[in-house]
Parts: sequence; C-alpha cells; structure tokens
Amino acid sequence: MNHYTIGSLVILALCTLYSLHRLPAVGDRCSALLETGWWADQQALVWQPQGCTLKQYKPPDVRKCLETTTTTTTVLLFAGDSSVRNKFFAMARAVDPKFTPPNEKAHEDIDLPWPPTADNSSSSPSPAAAGALPAVRFLWDPYLNRTDTHDALNSEHVIAVVGSGLWYLRNRAEGSGGIEAWRAAIDKISGKRNVYVSPVPPTVPALLSPERRATLDAESIHWMNEYMSTSATAHLQVFASWNRMALPGETADGLHYSDRVEDRAIGVLLNRVCNKAIVPAHAPFRTTCCFAYPRPRWLVVGAALVTCIGIPVLLYMQVHSSSSSSSKMPSIETLRQMLVFGAILLLMYVCDRTPVFDKLQKRFVAWVFWALVGASTAWGAATWGEDGKGGGGEFLGRAQTDEWKGWMQLVILAYHLMNASTVSGIYNPVRVLVAMYLFMTGYGHCFYFHKKADFGLRRLTAVLLRTNVLAVGLAYTMGTSYMDYYFAPLSSVWVLVVWLTMRVAPQANRTHFVWLKIAVSAAAAKLANDWWHLWPFGLLNRLGVSWSQREWEFRFGTDIFIVYVGMATAIVVLHHGSQLQAHARWPQMKRWATLASVLGLLWYAVFELTRADKFAYNAWHPYVSAVPVLGFVVLRNSSEHLRSHSSSAFRFVGLISLELFIAQFHLFLAADTKAVLVLADSRLWFVNLALVCVVFFVMCQLLANASTAICTWLMVVRSEKQQQRGAATDAAIPMTELPIVEPTNARLGRHDALDRLASGPPIAARLFDSLAARWAVGLSVLVFINWMY
Repeated sequence: MNHYTIGSLVILALCTLYSLHRLPAVGDRCSALLETGWWADQQALVWQPQGCTLKQYKPPDVRKCLETTTTTTTVLLFAGDSSVRNKFFAMARAVDPKFTPPNEKAHEDIDLPWPPTADNSSSSPSPAAAGALPAVRFLWDPYLNRTDTHDALNSEHVIAVVGSGLWYLRNRAEGSGGIEAWRAAIDKISGKRNVYVSPVPPTVPALLSPERRATLDAESIHWMNEYMSTSATAHLQVFASWNRMALPGETADGLHYSDRVEDRAIGVLLNRVCNKAIVPAHAPFRTTCCFAYPRPRWLVVGAALVTCIGIPVLLYMQVHSSSSSSSKMPSIETLRQMLVFGAILLLMYVCDRTPVFDKLQKRFVAWVFWALVGASTAWGAATWGEDGKGGGGEFLGRAQTDEWKGWMQLVILAYHLMNASTVSGIYNPVRVLVAMYLFMTGYGHCFYFHKKADFGLRRLTAVLLRTNVLAVGLAYTMGTSYMDYYFAPLSSVWVLVVWLTMRVAPQANRTHFVWLKIAVSAAAAKLANDWWHLWPFGLLNRLGVSWSQREWEFRFGTDIFIVYVGMATAIVVLHHGSQLQAHARWPQMKRWATLASVLGLLWYAVFELTRADKFAYNAWHPYVSAVPVLGFVVLRNSSEHLRSHSSSAFRFVGLISLELFIAQFHLFLAADTKAVLVLADSRLWFVNLALVCVVFFVMCQLLANASTAICTWLMVVRSEKQQQRGAATDAAIPMTELPIVEPTNARLGRHDALDRLASGPPIAARLFDSLAARWAVGLSVLVFINWMY
C-alpha cells in the first residue's frame, strides 16, 4: 500500500481512538438542551443545541407524548410567574395551534383539558371536565410558596416547569423578602426529580416601564441565575438555554418575549421530556438530542470482530504460510482492501450511530449554497485542459462522462448539505441531474451490449456487484434500508432492463427493429410501474424485507423515460453516426442542433421556475427531463475542442462518484442525511466543512479501491500457479458502474475492465465456481441475515 493509503489509515485510526476516548463522556446529549445552544438563523428562529439535532414536534407528536406519559395526575405542570405562564401558553399552542390565551385569567390557575375537545380546539381553557385529565396545568405561584405546588412537585407522576424571581425583586419594598427569600424558595425544590427550572429572564431596560426598570436590575437577575447554575450539584435542572434565546428584538415590553421565542423554548422542553418516550430506537436516527442510541446489534459486533481480528489474522497467515495453503485464501492485497472496507464502515457507524461526533441541523442559506457551487465551478475551471490519454475527441468519451458525473456529484453534495430540497427552483434542476445519471446508464450499457453482444451472466454480475457492494454493506451495518441508498437499486434495475431489452431477439439490435424493442420495453415499464404495480414487494415483505413500494414507484417512475432516451441516443450514434458526419450538411446540422439546445435549455429554465412547487413539477419531469439532458449533451459535444478537453478535478470526483453518493449519508452528512457531521468545533461551520470534505473524499477514494478489490475477488477464481505468482493486486482493475465507449488506445476501457474482471482461467468444476450457484448462495445468505437482523 502506498504512502497515501497508509496516511489515510492513520487518520482513520486516530478518529477511532478519539471516538473511543470520548464515548463514555458524551452521554445522550440531554444536558445540551438545558445548557447550550444558539440561533442558527435569527430570522427564521432556528435553534441549534450544541452537537445534536432537535425533533420538530407537531400537535400529534405532542399528544402522543402526553398519552405516553399520562398516568393518574397532571402530566406537565407549569408553576410560577408570568414568564412561566407564557411558556404554558406555548405548550398549549403545541397541543392545539388554535389556542388563544385568556386575558381574564392572567393571575389565575389554568387547566388545558385532556383529551382535546371534538373540534380539537382548546381556545377556551377551563377546569377539566368530570373524568377528563388535564394534560397541561398552570398554577399562578410567583413566589413558589403554595402548598399544592409543592405537593404536585413531590408526585412521581408530575413533570414540572417552575420559575420565580421577578416578583421577589419587584416587591422587595413590600416585604417579599427579596433575593434571600427567593433563594430559600429555590432551595426547597432543589433535588426534586422531573422538575425543570425556568431561569429569571433577562430584561431590555430601554423597553421596561419605569416601575419595572427601578426594581428589575440586571445585576440581581444575573446573580440569581448564577446561583441556580451553581446549584447543579444539588440536581437543579435549569433551562439556561432559554435565556440564550432572549433576543432584544423579540420583546415588546422588555420582559416578556414573543410567541415565536416561547414556542422554540417549549420545543426544547419537549425534546428533553418526550424524545426518549416516542422517538423510535431504530433507523433512521434523525433526532439526536436527548436520545440514547441502541447498542450495536450482533451483525455490527460480528463485522467489527472480523475487521479487527479476523482479517488481521488471515493477513498474518497469508504472509507467513506456505504458498500451497495461502492459495486457498484471498491475496494479501485483497485482505488489506477488505480491512480498509470494513474499517471505513465501522468509522461510519461511529460517526452516525453513536453520540461521539456532533451533528448540526441542516438549513438552507442561499448565499452559502451558491458559494459552494461557485467554488466547485472555479475548481473545475482551474483544472480544465486537454485529455491526456483515451477518450479525446469522442462523443461521450470516458473522460467526458467522468467529468459529467463529477460536477453533478459536487452539486448534489452541496444540495444535500444545504437542505436545498426545500427550494423548488433548485430541487427541479437536481432532479435533472439524477436523470442525467440514468441517461448515461441507458446510453453506456446499450452501447456496450450492441457492440459486444455479450449478454453473459458474468459481466452482468460484475456490474451489479460493483454498483451494490457498498450500499448493501451499509444497509446491514447501519440498520437502514437498501432503498435508502436509492441510486444503487435504481441503477441496478435499469441495468437489468437495458440488458433484457437488448437480450431479447439480439439479432434485431442491428436492424430497425431495435426501435420497436425499445418502444415495447418503455411501454411495459410504464404499465408495470404506474398501472399494474407488478413490483414483488409483497413477496419481499414475507421474507422480512420492508421496502416502501410507494417510494420505489416514485423513484422509478420519475425518470422512467430518460433511460430509453439514452438507449435511443446510443442507437443513433451506432447506426447513423458515421453517415451523419459524412453528410454534406453536417456543419449546418450541428449549428441548428446547437441553437435548438440553447433554446431548449432556456425553455426548461423558464418552465421549471414557473411551476407552483416541486410537487407540481414532479408530474411533468418524466416528460420534460430529456430536453435539458439532450441539450447539455449536444452543447458539450458541439466542437472538437470541447470533446477533447475536460476538467481533471471533475474527472477525479467522477471516478468515485458512486462512493461519494452512497457514503455521504453517514460520513459527509449525519442523522441519516438530516444533519451535518461535525469533526471540529460546531460554531466553526466552514472550518468543519473543509475538514469533513478532506476526510470524506479520502475515505471514498479508499472505498472505491476496496470495493473494486472485493468485487474482483468475488468474481475471479485463480489457479494455484497464479496465486504463487502473487498477481500484483486484485484492486488493479478499475471498475465502474457505467461502461461508455470502446477505447481506441492502449488505456484500459470500462467494458474491457469488466471483461477482465469477469474472466478467469479454466478451473475444476466446483460448486462455487458456478456463477448461478454463487448468486443462489449469496441471496440466500442475505435473506437469512435480513430475517435474523
């Protein structure tokens, strides 16, 4: 292994050691809700606790939490002054958005009836009806000295939020006892379980009334809050984070804060109180605040043992054993690549299935998104140059398609990082990027099957293995669904569709009847997906495979025609390419095609921006996506200069685009794509992004090499003589999921790489030398593991 690989493994080892060192001290991030946080967006009021992601509670979620925790008495008790009453109102709005505060009960107790009324309205709170249980209760007790308050706090069934201090300060002259009396009241509730304390809210003196300004001095408020924070040893749970939410622009009277701020404060409280009760302890793990990740399951433990003990032992045996015995095992280089593959999967598990590393909520910031796209464009432009070897001047040559995949993948990474799916004007073009990937799938595989007429199972298996090895490995390691990594199953199914289309009546592939085959295949695919719903999800469910048929039919149906557009393009190039270029009016045809492409792209831009939303656009996408795809293809190949030049940076990214797309779920993003992974300080967003990108790209390069080596080992059975020669490395065969064109020079082309991977010397007839037997055994093992797991 070279110095690059060794250095990457050192980084991986350091990350693992760091995670093991931090694991006991991290906990479940509940304390982060109480003590930390900042406004990630002060306009939209997006609150970010330190290192974890919040669940956005909707009324059904709140009611589910209350039903889960409700026993024989009040579930949530709010007791205290007006600042606590405002939080009670926010909780009432969380239960029922129609709730309106009762002005006439400003200094009285208020009950929120449970269950809600038939019209789901709690706009007129009143004492609970006979037999009804108050889900949320407010007790007006600004001094925290009522007997019923303390009786409720002593009940094990009550979750209470209490707060005091303002009235002690305001009425010092009237005998409230001031700070000393307040401290005695706070000491009485210290150490009580399920009691959370609201801090004394900070004031904005310029907005206070003269009476309040004279009594609510900042120094006293600061001292009171400091006293409560030092009482942590006495188990006083103070929501200090609520004071961090106090924005001067969100208060009208200098003391009470807006409903928006109070709603966010209650959202933090609900995450502290409800997460462990209602957030499911299985993937996807999108909420990480106050959430205890489940222990690793047996499959993860087994994979860790194999990676950390089994493979190193095999490596030692292979190095020190005789050639006759070592020939029965994978080569040294293959074992090393297996070690790398397993180690990176375990690193992903640590990053996204433990609380070791921080995770930040994603949010869309327009200028950051476009800055990332601009930086990627500048990187690609700076490395623009003539292609060195192979593919130069070819229509959709390898260098060009690698570049194409590269810049698209960078845009998709920025799109996912910034949560740009919430913006229809960005979501729609990104849907076209997915269509472009599938266009290349249709074009490349149709081109290969037409030229080679190789419909054998060995090559097909090689393509499917290379496309799916990482996605399947992650599905079982991370406890996710294979469908979550949707591009792998989507690409695999379309490879099979193209193969079947070209495999049936192959003699027609070189005649005009190939158009009939493509049309029939497209019609069958449309009917099977949208009308007949022929996907075997019922059978899969019986085998313990829970995949969403609705999600799959959406993914498949949204781009159902673009693969056939790619196939049609390949047939045109193969059947008529030479004739068109030899035509006397070819230069004129190119100019008209270029003009039509520009107009088509402009039309598409206007069309997608004028759709009502992304859901309205989705209905049109299968029928219009070919316009920008073909427009780009024509413009990219409109001159010899463009065909013979490409960006080396984008080509580099394109070569590992499959790993980048799949691994981003757990190594670039986190919380199953709903958060951003943090390897540095959470507040240093761009520094963290740079660090994560370096680690992410290095790991994906290693994964690409390791996946290639594993696929080669699974496909090739070598003789003892070859083993003794120690063939240089199993990873030497560059595998990709998309063969494009036949190379015209000495450089190894994609389909040649697949042929070489699928080829092997004659071997004795053994069970596992049969590819069909390997398929049967492999699928049986996966079904068994899925049933057990």
